[in-house]
Amino acid sequence: MDKNKDLLENEQFLRIQKLNASDAGKRQSILVDNEDELYGLTSSNNSCASEHEGEGEGEDERPATTSSAPTQNHSAGDVAFIPGKTAEEDTETVTKVVESDDQVFRTHVQTLSSKGKSRYRKGSSNFISFFDDMAFENRPSILDGSVNDPFKTKFVGPTLEKEIRKREKELMAMRKNLHHGKPAPDADAADAPALTTTTTTTTSATSPETVVTIETTILSSNFSGLYVAFWMAIAFGAVKALIDYYYQHNGSFKDSEILKFMTTNLSTVALIDLIMYLSTFFVVGIQYLCKWGVLNWSSTGWAFTSIYELLFVGFYMYLTENILKLHWLSKIFLFLHSLVLLMKMHSFAFYNGYLWGIKQELQFSKSALAKYKDSVNDPDVVDALEKSCEFCSFELNSQSLNDQTQKFPNNINVSNFFMFTMFPTLIYQIEYPRTKEIRWVYVLEKICAIFGTIFLMMIDAQILMHPVAMRALDVRNSEWTGILDRLLKWAGLLVDIVPGFIVMYILDFYLIWDAILNCVAELTRFGDRYFYGDWWNCVSWADFSRIWNIPVHKFLLRHVYHSSMSSFKLNKSQATLMTFFLSSVVHELAMYVIFKRLRFYLFFFQMLQVPLVALTNTKYMKDRTVIGNVIFWLGICMGPSVMCTLYLTF
Repeated sequence: MDKNKDLLENEQFLRIQKLNASDAGKRQSILVDNEDELYGLTSSNNSCASEHEGEGEGEDERPATTSSAPTQNHSAGDVAFIPGKTAEEDTETVTKVVESDDQVFRTHVQTLSSKGKSRYRKGSSNFISFFDDMAFENRPSILDGSVNDPFKTKFVGPTLEKEIRKREKELMAMRKNLHHGKPAPDADAADAPALTTTTTTTTSATSPETVVTIETTILSSNFSGLYVAFWMAIAFGAVKALIDYYYQHNGSFKDSEILKFMTTNLSTVALIDLIMYLSTFFVVGIQYLCKWGVLNWSSTGWAFTSIYELLFVGFYMYLTENILKLHWLSKIFLFLHSLVLLMKMHSFAFYNGYLWGIKQELQFSKSALAKYKDSVNDPDVVDALEKSCEFCSFELNSQSLNDQTQKFPNNINVSNFFMFTMFPTLIYQIEYPRTKEIRWVYVLEKICAIFGTIFLMMIDAQILMHPVAMRALDVRNSEWTGILDRLLKWAGLLVDIVPGFIVMYILDFYLIWDAILNCVAELTRFGDRYFYGDWWNCVSWADFSRIWNIPVHKFLLRHVYHSSMSSFKLNKSQATLMTFFLSSVVHELAMYVIFKRLRFYLFFFQMLQVPLVALTNTKYMKDRTVIGNVIFWLGICMGPSVMCTLYLTF
């Protein structure tokens, strides 16, 4: 029985038990709590300190039989003692524990055995990895897979006319046969790929017993030619606008405010951006210290990382605004890039932090099995420890299937983190799908798309948006004549800026999520190009929030949504609200960087999506997808313009 008591009082055994209690069916979070504060334990800096990680947010309180006082740390099998007591008092306490050992032991075994419920798929022996919430695979972006590549490889010119003529001949032959009382020949649908038919039956007017098949044909065609015409119209429109501006400003572009914004302080912005990037390697240093046993991830490593992440964003916001006093365009670029780097740092640090906890559990379970397997009579204890070993081994080994040299913790190195920062993703993992080679023609195509789109955005901003923005500032700085008068002026500004903002919104999306990310992906041979979904077909804001920005959505899904459920015991609705709230706060910070005003307009519109999602999920709206898409596009066309003019005018 002393063996049982040693196991029950072992600190790591209690940790595994708490992480996998009967309510542990929820997904565990990479975010960690301070175990020492939770348990009232003092952490040690022994040789295994680098392998400790607190993976169990929202853990239950420690059982009363083992939480009466802080205990010293022991290796597996050491008998814990309570400091400050005499030998007689300690012996009396141990005796009381031994007397209740059977009942406590059964309780502990039950909670430990429940580990399997959260680590195995229901009705099977397959493991549930923490990282099963998403998967990367080789796939093109939507525009490349649906438009660009088919256009370049399969476009053969008009095909619909040929199919229509062929179909007409078949229909005439069928009518001729019916007129002579012959059965109609079966039309081979495979011969008419451009035609979709729906079939109805009726009776012949001349012979009521004869069943006649009537097919209603729906035409489908390839619109690649219009795709070319669209970009041709954009190009000629841009050239005309450029020429007009050139002659209206005495043969010069020096008066262009947008050009000045784009070319001011370029060297300063580049230097700050480089320093900001290099400072992200701080999290690699923290992981190295954990690897060497200098820091304990669960007690200090995660805290240092979290504090640094907050200081990282705050410092560069203060630097660009109050010290360097950069222009708003430079500030918003550096702010948005700092958020990207922040998310990369967080994912790298807490991914490895989670694996430190798995590695610690594996070592303890192996040690406990070796020590207690032959002395513990209850097979449930052995079974629970064996399952713990199986799962932890699976979790560690499944992260690096193709390259064993990068198996955790060997993945903690500068080159690995550097490559992760180069990949167009915000979710860290040891391995990603990669392409075999770089297509340099494709890279050149995307580089041309990048600079061409920036050129179009500059023209749009200079001609359609900047004059309206200046008028809005004049309205804000004018004498107050009443709310009604200000609203009327604001409405006029809104109507004027909407067309320019629609164009800017589409170009901005194409520039970042297609041109830039695909270019970076090709240069790094990153295989998964699913950076966005077909958000233009959305019928609800819930769909839009998931698929318009896949990299950020994946980050929020793993590091905010799942983490809030695990850490704060939130249900799905509450976790969704938490995710929207955090996203709204960050978007409002972006508006503060641009306008230097806290008005919470964007925060309000972001949070307004929550009731709008509930509205689109009603029975009335679910069956009216066209109306849903119209409402969605109304929001896309009006929303950015409304927010911009509100921040500028009020």
